[in-house]
Amino acid sequence: MSAAVQWPASARYEEVEHNAPGGLGFVQDLLNTASLGKPRRPDLLESVDTAEQWLRSSLAALSSIDSSAPSAPCPLDARGLGRLRSLRDDLRAALATGHADEPSAAVAASSIETTAAVSLDAGGARLHARGKGVELLRSYVMIQLAAATYADTMRRLKVCANPRCRGAFYDRSKNCSRLWHDVTTCGNTQNVRAYRARLKERGLSSAR
Repeated sequence: MSAAVQWPASARYEEVEHNAPGGLGFVQDLLNTASLGKPRRPDLLESVDTAEQWLRSSLAALSSIDSSAPSAPCPLDARGLGRLRSLRDDLRAALATGHADEPSAAVAASSIETTAAVSLDAGGARLHARGKGVELLRSYVMIQLAAATYADTMRRLKVCANPRCRGAFYDRSKNCSRLWHDVTTCGNTQNVRAYRARLKERGLSSAR
């Protein structure tokens, strides 16, 4: 099961049981390469060297559960790193749509495009990632998101509603209503912040 997979980036922010299943776990791990949380963790896509280290580790974890896992771009160059960052940022913008403090991500979400191959046999139709280097990773990521959409699990992959965290997590709650990466830290912090904001607003209103 994917719950036993050690995703290197996601492990910095949360417990293993909150990892997304299957290949969607790799998508979550990509999102969690960003500098997030408090205190801030390093951005694993900061340089070509750190990005290559993350790719080797994360794709090794992915290959343990998915035989169709793509290989790491070798070598990764500056242009490929930029495209990998852009993919991560576009995915985060799409998942953050609906947070009160986030602008609409419709433009960013619609700009994520890729190509894939389709094969048909007795077992049915299957999508296969296409491309080289980062484009192969991009194709794989989008195939996983498409599969999750049809399986109705895409809505469970979220980013924390706390703007100071924004860690990606997989919502396993029965009604898919979880907002926080960690209720104890992020949830309580946001609730206290909202309470103080309401008190401040009331104070301003009474002074008018």
